[in-house]
Amino acid sequence: MFYFLSKTAGYFLTPAGWLLAALAGALLFPRFRKRLLVVSLGVFWLLGNSFLVNELARVWELNGCVPPMPRALNDTSATVAVVLTGGLTNSQLPVTPARPMLSTQADRLGQALYLYKTGRVQKILISGGSTDLFFMNTEALHEGLEGMRFLHLAGIPARDLIWETHSRNTYENAQFSAKVLRSRFHTDRCVLVTSAFHLRRAMGCFTRAGIQATPFPAAYIHKRRTFALVNLLVPHEDDFSDAMHLIREVFGYVTYRVAGYI
Repeated sequence: MFYFLSKTAGYFLTPAGWLLAALAGALLFPRFRKRLLVVSLGVFWLLGNSFLVNELARVWELNGCVPPMPRALNDTSATVAVVLTGGLTNSQLPVTPARPMLSTQADRLGQALYLYKTGRVQKILISGGSTDLFFMNTEALHEGLEGMRFLHLAGIPARDLIWETHSRNTYENAQFSAKVLRSRFHTDRCVLVTSAFHLRRAMGCFTRAGIQATPFPAAYIHKRRTFALVNLLVPHEDDFSDAMHLIREVFGYVTYRVAGYI
């Protein structure tokens, strides 16, 4: 039940959903029309405000640290980067020739590639399988496989790529990745690669699973602070998407705390 609610509740935590609710209320309840219209304008301005959304992202997103290079060239202990799926690839659009099509959070793959190419990790574990909810698309079924293909095309040997296919959410990412790390690599350590806005919850789950994870964020939302009037006064369409990610992630973090997952 918790898994079902965690996947569905997020659909009601979007700027578009709030705007629709306020405008529908204004239409259905004439007595409160003016107030609800004011609420609609307020939601539109707040959640589309570049400065405010950027400040929220600056507070919420975690910074990481660059893992050190191996101490010796003959060091045989493998450092593993765990990459969490979720928006890595777009497998819904068939293309010719068939190839991995990257999506909004594909920087996670890019950062894992950086870690491998600079010698900071020797193995990459992609964690994420099916959502198995009938009303959701099947993209998650293919993300891990497409991510593996992309990294292999970028020059990483297949022997250094592992795909964990059982996890359906962040909590299960941590639990199943911990099993792979211990059984295959005999370690309780990893470099955790996910989007910066998601890293706080992911780190909590991996700590709960007994894994000492070094955070390595990707796909930052926050940018350099600016006080340009256009960012203070005029709503921007991109910021609605950023606000949605942040609001849903804060909700997810609180929910995981209540459930005891972190």
